Amino acid sequence: MKCSILTVIVLGALTLGSAQAQEAQSVPAAPAPTPGAPGTPTPTLYPQVTPPALPKANADGSPALVPIVLPTPPRDQTVPGLQQNDSKPKTPGG
Repeated sequence: MKCSILTVIVLGALTLGSAQAQEAQSVPAAPAPTPGAPGTPTPTLYPQVTPPALPKANADGSPALVPIVLPTPPRDQTVPGLQQNDSKPKTPGG
């Protein structure tokens, strides 16, 4: 009994789905928009600007820009402002 009710429900859903699919196919397509109509792209009146080309290497193969040497902090010195303040003597346990 449950199986037959379930079969009827599934078949009904399939027929409704196929009927809706046929209705969706019968909708006529919208006409092609005319230029200047709302929603159409505006034609470009001015020439498009192209970005400038990247600089090329010289004929001898040297790079276009001189490499920059970044300074590194000294490894044997402490950073200023982060020095420890040992004004209070530390007592064990306390």
